Amino acid sequence: MEGNFAELMAKRVKRILLVCNNYDSFVLEEDGRIEVQIAQEYAELNLSNPPSVVRTETKDDALSLLNKGERFDIIIVMHNAAAQDIDIFATKSKQIAPHTPVVLLTSFSKTLYNSLLTSVNSAVDYVFCWNNSTDLIIAIIKLIEDSLNADHDILTEGVRAILLVEDSVRYYSTYLPLLYKLVLKQNSIAIRDAINEKQQLVRKRSRPKVLMATCYDEAVQLYHKYSRNIIGVISDIGFVIHKGDSPDTEKLDAGFDLCRLIRADIPTMPVLMQSSQETMRAEAKKINVGFIVKTSKTLTQQLTEYIGREFGFGDFVATDPDTGHEIARANDLEGFEHIIATIPDNAFRHLSDNNYLSKWLFARGLFDVGHQVSVLKITDQSTINDIRSTNIRLIHDYRTRQALGVVAKYNPETYNDTISFARVGNSSLGGKARGLAFLNHVLQKYHLYDKWDNARVTIPRTMVITTEFFDRFISDNGLQYVIESDLNDEEILSEFVASTLPADLIDALRHFIKVAQKPLAVRSSSRLEDSYYQPFAGVYSTYMVPSTDNEDQQLRLIGKAIKSVYAAVYFAAARGYITSTANVISEEKMAIIVQEICGEEQNGYFFPTISGIARSVNFYPVGYEQAHQGVVKIAYGLGKVVVDGEQVLRFSPSYPNHVLQTSTPELTMRDTQKSILALNMQPEKFKTSVDDAVNLTRLTIADCEQFESLKYVASTYDYENQRIVDSCYPSGPRFITFAQILKFNTFPLAKITEELLRIAQQEMKCPVEIEFAANIPANDDIPIFNVLQIRPISADTLTVKLDWQNIDQTNALIIADSALGVGKVESVKDIIYVRQDAFDKMRTREIAATLRLWNAQMRQQGRGYLLIGYGRWGSAEPTLGVPVQWSDISEAKTIVECALPDFRVDPSQGTHFFQNMTSFNVGYVNVDNFARPGDVFREEQLNDLPAVEETEMLRHITLNEDITILIDGAQSHAMIKIK
Repeated sequence: MEGNFAELMAKRVKRILLVCNNYDSFVLEEDGRIEVQIAQEYAELNLSNPPSVVRTETKDDALSLLNKGERFDIIIVMHNAAAQDIDIFATKSKQIAPHTPVVLLTSFSKTLYNSLLTSVNSAVDYVFCWNNSTDLIIAIIKLIEDSLNADHDILTEGVRAILLVEDSVRYYSTYLPLLYKLVLKQNSIAIRDAINEKQQLVRKRSRPKVLMATCYDEAVQLYHKYSRNIIGVISDIGFVIHKGDSPDTEKLDAGFDLCRLIRADIPTMPVLMQSSQETMRAEAKKINVGFIVKTSKTLTQQLTEYIGREFGFGDFVATDPDTGHEIARANDLEGFEHIIATIPDNAFRHLSDNNYLSKWLFARGLFDVGHQVSVLKITDQSTINDIRSTNIRLIHDYRTRQALGVVAKYNPETYNDTISFARVGNSSLGGKARGLAFLNHVLQKYHLYDKWDNARVTIPRTMVITTEFFDRFISDNGLQYVIESDLNDEEILSEFVASTLPADLIDALRHFIKVAQKPLAVRSSSRLEDSYYQPFAGVYSTYMVPSTDNEDQQLRLIGKAIKSVYAAVYFAAARGYITSTANVISEEKMAIIVQEICGEEQNGYFFPTISGIARSVNFYPVGYEQAHQGVVKIAYGLGKVVVDGEQVLRFSPSYPNHVLQTSTPELTMRDTQKSILALNMQPEKFKTSVDDAVNLTRLTIADCEQFESLKYVASTYDYENQRIVDSCYPSGPRFITFAQILKFNTFPLAKITEELLRIAQQEMKCPVEIEFAANIPANDDIPIFNVLQIRPISADTLTVKLDWQNIDQTNALIIADSALGVGKVESVKDIIYVRQDAFDKMRTREIAATLRLWNAQMRQQGRGYLLIGYGRWGSAEPTLGVPVQWSDISEAKTIVECALPDFRVDPSQGTHFFQNMTSFNVGYVNVDNFARPGDVFREEQLNDLPAVEETEMLRHITLNEDITILIDGAQSHAMIKIK
């Protein structure tokens, strides 16, 4: 329903011809301002062109306009002329505009009414008693619009309706404005828990319609046509049977006949009988229908109470069926869900048996879920719990689904536990949050939330603090001087943490942590992040904050984390990256993502079962794999080990059963994950630090025996049979193979990542990288797959193809059959390389420190260089390679990773470092002559050349002529030659 809002109320009254004398025109203008009221309502519905009112003083002037081709949607005549005169005008107007309703507004005249109403062939469509209230004109417009749209909106889209049966002009002229006021008031209540403007429009346009009948035949016809969508009937007791019958022939109990007909069809249909005679109350009671006296001084109050109770209007009220006393009340879906989960069984059954649950939903325009609830019937006492649980699940799933794809503006009155993405502020979301909002939209568009039976695919609960708060924080605390200062990272961080966040932001955060149920990640989302050619991957910080029982304490921790991310904009690494990308630091703006961490607590640690990165293009396919099928890297625990380039598991989503790393026991023991990262749940572990992993604990796989979730991801080495057993039940060393998931599909990880990559690449029209986390809970809850981030990736390196038959590769410095690049890399004369004979994987931090200094010199001189080393560049784990940040080697034009006999590491694919490298089209070469015997690195050619500068482990050489660097990404082949 919520996707079809544009089709609801499609036929609108846009132009009104009002025929009235100068006095009535003056009254409407000065007393009622009818045009202003109509325009205001249209503005609230976000509709253009509100109906205009064209006034004429005489009927002849009106006919003249019609004859000139003027078109109107309603003709309203306010005149005290004879009935014959009015009918003649209406007949003439119908001859010109046969489909335009003619409405007569006149002071009470029994003779006039009887004459018009008893004329079967009268051209006057509606007659109303004018009481000098502009509410009546609004009601007339609504009534006609409801009639025009009834077939489509009710029969096709499921909109509900109220049937009003009344033949007295005076009474329905009073009733109709009152009824519409109640309907519109109900409509304003119904939109309270709508998350955004689109949902508000849907709720507004799906309000219950009013269908009016003035005789028995009309009432029966309307009932039979719309019976399955009528939420209640309001009927006079005595009225005529056929249209055009004289009032003298009215059947005094026609209303009771109508009621019996309806109740025979739908026994629970609410019916309110009305009469000017109090004596009819007893008769109404006999057939168990409501009753009010038309002349009662409390008519409005009685009508409001009955409609609220029986039609599902107003608050949801649960009562004790024995005493009738109220036991609970709610005014939104969140409260509704809570009540049906907590009221006693007898109260729940009473509400269910009387269809009050579905009525309340229908009255709010929630037709789909209302219908699902309406068919649930309690057959006996034993089914109450099952029906109650099903109701709760339906409501909660609906609330969750309505939040999917929505970027909700934070509102303390409507923010609740099902809103997955909210923004605080009106400025930019930043690059990372924009990507997350896009993912949220994609999940909703393709109905991925519950596509898989044993998984729920969603984004974690997220609040984005827009960039305006960064500007206010800097300005309010006088921190502008930091931009040009020479403060080091620790000094900058100290200044920022000691400063104060805006008060309205603190209030929003306090509300958010009351709803959030898990520890929180505080992530950067700068204006420049995650763009195509400058992704800023891994440049800024992500801090993780444990949940605590002390709300003020957790608020302080979150505030410290936010200020730490703000400070990271001015850290040395960020400055270096911004400079290398030709951006200006003063123009950088930081938004903040605060989101729940996927996972669960286990023995004082919090982490997910699976974390990973999925890429829609596989730069290094092996075996059955093809580049376009993508690649996934996953780890047990927090995903920092994946994005920082540690040893994790790699697989193709098209071939999850074929994992090279686990193809033999030897490879499984050597090449699988050796340790995990988990959030320490002790609040005191989170300290002010430039290291965003300050409160993360590294645990060996042996340490993980204490965790229930290990059984989902680990296999065991069987010493006796010298084989890997895909289970944790035998005793022996554990290895993270994810066999239960990849081989036996206990969780549809491969299918989800494959589908997400396909859809995301299709939507973005370029290759993509998606970060994700998933948790398989220890209890029976449905596993959760959270998408955390999406960014475009450059596949330019796969498109360049060289003619190697005409290229002399004799005596090349480097030849490799694993490479990414864009053809010929020009204007490079410098080489910085790690000496193999001096390389020590325990001293890689020293190499990184030296490179940082040399790279800064090269940047100042405007010179690029060829960088050659061992292991993985940019690894956060120093024993796997050199732990440089991107800004430390930003001037490198080509990067080479070499293997040693006892030091072989997979290519960097799937890391933040690799993302930056491919985005900047830096050449990448992987030399491994143990896996590929044709690969060559002739280091001796460099050792024989004089160095410009050198250390124990590093040398910098400058040549007189450009180095020949040829990289063929399409054929994954590279050659580098020096003269």
